[in-house]
Order: sequence, then C-alpha cells, then structure tokens
Amino acid sequence: MKQKQNWMKQSAGLKVVGWVAWLVLGAVVLAFAEEPVAPVAAAEAAPVADESRGLCDIVQQGIALLDESGLALDEDAAQAALLEALILTADPAATFFDESELDARRQQQAERGWDTGLVLAPTDGLPKVAGVRANSPAAATNVLAGEEIVSVAGEEVPRCQDLSCVRAALAAGESAELKLAIRAADGKTREVTLKRVESPPTTLLAIEELPNRIGYMSVGKIQERAGADIAAALESWEISGVFGAILDLRGAGGAAEGEIPAIASLFSPTGKSLYTLSDRGGKVLRAPKPTSVPCSSVPLMVLVDEGTTGAAELLAAVLGGSVNGAMLIGRETAGDPLIREPRQLPTGQYALLAARQLKVADGQTYVGLKGVIPDVIISDAALNESLFEPDAPVLRKGKTMTDEEKEDKALRDRTRHDTYLRRATDILLGLKALGYGRNP
Repeated sequence: MKQKQNWMKQSAGLKVVGWVAWLVLGAVVLAFAEEPVAPVAAAEAAPVADESRGLCDIVQQGIALLDESGLALDEDAAQAALLEALILTADPAATFFDESELDARRQQQAERGWDTGLVLAPTDGLPKVAGVRANSPAAATNVLAGEEIVSVAGEEVPRCQDLSCVRAALAAGESAELKLAIRAADGKTREVTLKRVESPPTTLLAIEELPNRIGYMSVGKIQERAGADIAAALESWEISGVFGAILDLRGAGGAAEGEIPAIASLFSPTGKSLYTLSDRGGKVLRAPKPTSVPCSSVPLMVLVDEGTTGAAELLAAVLGGSVNGAMLIGRETAGDPLIREPRQLPTGQYALLAARQLKVADGQTYVGLKGVIPDVIISDAALNESLFEPDAPVLRKGKTMTDEEKEDKALRDRTRHDTYLRRATDILLGLKALGYGRNP
C-alpha cells in the first residue's frame, strides 16, 4: 500500500507531463515480462521498428503541443512517468518500489515478525477483533472479541476494509511492547499494552478443537516445514474423529512454494498435476503432482481474504481448483500467488511484475489481474452484521440444557464476532446434519 501511495504522490507531482504518458495507453500492450532476446536481422526487426516509430510519433506530438502551449517539460520526470504508464498498460496491478522499499519487503517476507494473538475482521468502520487466541498476548491483556482497534502505536487506524496496513502495524517495530487503543462495545476507549511474542519459525500460529468436534488452525506464513505441520494436524484430526476442519489463511503469506504439494496431496486424486506454473511465454517451470495417496475424508473449509498472498494464496488456489473436499470462504485474495517478480527499471526503481502465470486443475488461470474467488463470498453486509447471543438461554421451568445444546452454544459464543468462522462452522454443521462423511 505504501509503495502504491508513493507512486500516486509522484504521479500527482507530474501533472504537466502525465498526460503525455497516458497518450501511450491505447497504443500497444508491450511484453515487458519477457526475457531479453538476441539481436535480429534488420528485416526481422522491421515490425518492431515500425511499432516503436508509432509510439515515438505520439510522444513527439505531445511534446510539440506542450511546447506550443508554453509548458516546460521535465525530461527525467517525463521518462519515468512514460515508463510506468507503459508497464501499467500491460500489467495494471503492477506496483513500484525504490531500493529501500524492496529491501524492506524482502526482509518482511523472511523475518519471523511479531504475533499478538488477534484475529481481525474488516467492517465499514474500524477493524474489529473477531477472535483472540488462547494463551496469547491479547488474551493476557483482556482484549475481547467484538471490540474495535482505534490506534496502533499512537497512529490512528484507517476506516477501511483493507486490513493489510493494520496487520503490518501490529507486526512492526523492534520492541515487544505495543500500545493499542481499544474501543469496547459500550463505546468507551481504553489503552492497553501488549507484550508481543515472536511468530513461530514454522507456519501454524494456533491449533485448537472447537466445540462440536471441529478442528481449527490459523496460519501465519507458508514457510519451511509448513506442509508437514499442516498435514500432521489434518491427519491427527482424521484419526481422532474430528468431523470437519478449518484452515485459516486470512492475512497469511510466505514464499515456500515447495510446501504446497504435501498439503494438497491429502485431498487430490493421484496422477494429475496439482498446478502448473509457467512463464508468460507458456514455458512450464513447475507442474508438481501429489506426493502421496489422498487420505483425508475430513471436509476442509479454507478462510481467505484480501491479505492472503504469496504461498498462502497459491495454496488457496490449489485447494479451490485442484482437490476434492475443500471449500473456500471469504473475500477475493491479493492477486499474487507467487507469480510476481521484481524487475529493475532504467530509472533505478523496481516494478513488481506478473512475469509468471498459474493454472490449476480446473482450468482457472491467474495472471495477476485478479485473486482467488472463494466458493462462499463474505459480503460487506455480512461483515457488519451483529449476532445476538444471550449470556444465559431462556429455558422452561425445570428444563436444563443438554450436552448437545451446550456444545452448540459454546460454538456460537466462539464464532459470534467472526463472520468468516461462523460461515465455515455453519456449513460443516449442515454437512454433518445431512450425513456427510462419518459421524464421530
């Protein structure tokens, strides 16, 4: 987001020359992501020369018009704006970085970072605490599900449905202590200090068994050993008789592509490729097949949102389009399932370009123009709905709650502030009622 904002600020300062760059937008779509080719003979290069001449003619006409109007042209700024405009013609979702921003991005992907134990959900207003993991810093500070985050480290939180900046703020900084301003359900705001803990070097932030024998795991990053860790949790639930499982990939990232087959293989038919990753020219780079015989009969609900990116987004794409028994719930993902690469520009900046493309087994192809679309969409209205649950159910005189009713209430209490999680548990309970799979 910061990089995009920086680019927008730069463009705003180039109003005089910006229109020159946009003259090019309708002209051609150039293959910027292609590998450099060897020099060709003059006759073979003629079409390219003609195309370049056409672009040059348009730019020259624009320069002449500026000159006639008495408007000064900053050549360096014009070249930078023109280059970015050309790139955005071919890749509208491209983002731009300087050297320091690129280094920070790489470091963020490699670092362990900080964990607060907060599960966030977007709303039309401030971000809401959808859940608090047990034995986490947030739980120790008595932050409650349903409360809103007003500020992080003294900086006000923007009112938007993009949680990426909030998640980044919660994980940023050198100190373990982080001050938050929290607004409770009664509208009162208080300040709390979280003593954060380092995110684990592996993937799973939390594993728990929810009421009604539903397994839940939350993922931070798809890193080394992620495949083994997630597969082990799913296999243990299979053995223990858990009816359904939930894999929470909201806000998850990572770059360990090699971990994906170990997870997807539990659900995928043997023999066919899980996905195909190729360059933009169609050359296949990788097409991994299942690493084991499918063995999971536990239905899997996969939670995703706009912050799901990188290897986690690749996993979501594969689970959504290449396996049986998995369903995606949430919002469209970020749009970079490990298909973008930084390329240095003549200006010294870097462009993050969709130089590769991903194709999953059902034929869906990702080229950077859109993210993974879930099977069940969480709408804006659903994010802002409130679920009332009395602290004590009203019972007829002499009647007590059955064990099943207690389990149902405990599950509703656990999910009432988290629309994503509530949808997932509702679907699993529906499958259970219909006799799907085995009953515990």
